[in-house]
Amino acid sequence: MGAKPSSKGKARQPRRWWLRVLAGAAIIVVVLFAVALGIIATVDWSKYAATVQAAVKDATGRELVLGGSVKTGIFPPRLLIEDVAFGNARWGSRREMVKAKRVEVRTALLPLLAGSIRLKVDLVEADLLLETDAKGVGNWEFGEVAAKPASGGKGALPDVDLEWLRLTQATFQYRDGRTKKVRRIAVDEGLVREKGFSGREITLKLSVDGVPVTLAATTDAPVLPALVRGLPLGLTLEARTTGASMRAEGRMTLSGGAASGKMKLSAEIDDTQRLARVAGIGLPKLPPLKLAGEFDGRKNIYALRKFQWSAGKSSASGELAADMSGARPKISGMLASPFLDLTEILPGTGTGKVAAGNTGRVFPQEPLPLDALNAVDATVQLKVARFIVTRQFVAEQVSGEIALAGGRLRIDSLTAKAGGGDVRAAGQLDASRGKSAQFNLSLTGAGIELGRIAAALGHPDEVSGGLTEVKADLRGTGASVAALAGSLSGHARVVTRSARVKRGLVEQMGADVMVQILNAVNPARKTEPYTDVQCLVVNVPIQGGVVTIDRTVALETPQVGMSAAGTIHLGHETLDLSVRPNAKEGIGIGVGGLASLVKIRGTLAKPTVGIDAAGAAGAAAQVGIGMMTGGLSILAKGLYDKSTTDAPCETALRGPRSAAAAPAQAAKKEDKASSGGFFDRLFR
Repeated sequence: MGAKPSSKGKARQPRRWWLRVLAGAAIIVVVLFAVALGIIATVDWSKYAATVQAAVKDATGRELVLGGSVKTGIFPPRLLIEDVAFGNARWGSRREMVKAKRVEVRTALLPLLAGSIRLKVDLVEADLLLETDAKGVGNWEFGEVAAKPASGGKGALPDVDLEWLRLTQATFQYRDGRTKKVRRIAVDEGLVREKGFSGREITLKLSVDGVPVTLAATTDAPVLPALVRGLPLGLTLEARTTGASMRAEGRMTLSGGAASGKMKLSAEIDDTQRLARVAGIGLPKLPPLKLAGEFDGRKNIYALRKFQWSAGKSSASGELAADMSGARPKISGMLASPFLDLTEILPGTGTGKVAAGNTGRVFPQEPLPLDALNAVDATVQLKVARFIVTRQFVAEQVSGEIALAGGRLRIDSLTAKAGGGDVRAAGQLDASRGKSAQFNLSLTGAGIELGRIAAALGHPDEVSGGLTEVKADLRGTGASVAALAGSLSGHARVVTRSARVKRGLVEQMGADVMVQILNAVNPARKTEPYTDVQCLVVNVPIQGGVVTIDRTVALETPQVGMSAAGTIHLGHETLDLSVRPNAKEGIGIGVGGLASLVKIRGTLAKPTVGIDAAGAAGAAAQVGIGMMTGGLSILAKGLYDKSTTDAPCETALRGPRSAAAAPAQAAKKEDKASSGGFFDRLFR
């Protein structure tokens, strides 16, 4: 009998069996791979172009045109096609959605044998057009066609994944079917490649409407299946352009043209105008911006939560939401700010300087963005702890609601504190007609102290007192700020009492004309450290852009009182005013010497202040002698007029009708006066 096999020999048999199985499987794989390579190498793929085109047509409903040659390769398996075009939607603005000079596609063989397509693609001079129709439907949406199984098939389209993509000199265009606006993106270099187990890394160097931009993104899953199937995709995105950088991180789902998910956003922007060009919007030049927040989107409702924004010294926080489900987007939210400086955010606002562009005008003539008012509806709650409106005005505890509906921007009640007083505003800018806007504003203020406003603006020791009341009711029509000013009608009333202003502050705050007037009527002021303003009154009607002043603008100091008369034409931006100073007891300037002394003419941008020609030479001589002798010479000559005890501020407060109630004797004197012009006769 032969020897029995040992137990050690029995242990080796199972191992040999598995080795044979593995070896056999490896041989089968190699044989299949070789057979597949042989098939790829010997098949004339151009003969199957019609089959491929039919399959694409069946799957998408669009035409695939292979205009050039079709070539293949073995190592690696690849397909090279020239002059490729993929059809656009029937309603599209051009025939092709995609065009390319050359397309090279490579695929992994083993996944292909298992029914899964893993693509590596080279695109040269590709031209992609994405557009929407008037209802917002995208040409990338294939409707129900793409959801159907292939006609000869027993199931859906195979699993397709883009493992690698390289773009060379590609062009992308986006056309909005509602606005008809077209954005253009030119890609110099673009690369998509695998990262980690299943993620993707995307880098792009491109320009958006001529502005260079670099993009870098990573995902936690293949991008193409997520986009096609509407699956959530983990995403980190960084974008940079000259003067701006942005970052977004979170999870997003794109389905049916809508985005949903949550993303953390942050941005630092040094050049707002360049970024505005990238975004396709218009923005003025702003100070450096910082933005941060959380994006939350679902079912066409997008929210920006925990929003934080800063520009220079100004900052704000809050929440905003946009409902995009209707024909017109609806925005709602709340913004709160501890400090908001409009003169810093919008340089030139409220400075009293000439409008941008060196046009020689104060009121800008550029069309207002009325289309923007008609493009969206909004309701925003606003709370600002401290609000610098102009260099001369600061408000605190600003609170109210701003509503925009159907092109009508409305403020029902905006309240604020200014200089310890209360300010209330209500108004509307109606741009529903589109071509022009109707404007109305009601503004009241009481208990406002100029000294406290000056302190808030950084001048704590330069103004004291100055209790002020404001009341204005204004209306106008136009398509620009200049047009609104030129049509302005209504009434404005400002009354200030008991203010002490340090010399030089008026100049710093831009009131150059006021400085010239004060210097002209009171030369001694140039040596006085302060100007004591007993009262200042502006009480004027406005009709058709013309401000009519009939002794309804007045100023009183301890030395002199002044009344003004004339017109200011807001449409032409011209003014023609006469200011009559009334010397008060003790300064030594007689009324006869200074009557009709000061004339203000020119434009609002460049007004001129000068001495009236009528009697100016003699008046100047008397003023000089009087100032050198402390006023004794003028008093001795009896030139001091007791009628200067009349209060010009009280006259201005009574309004233009007070002139009709003047004593008959004074009217006769005016008729006999020499003809030095309408305003000369009015003030004599």
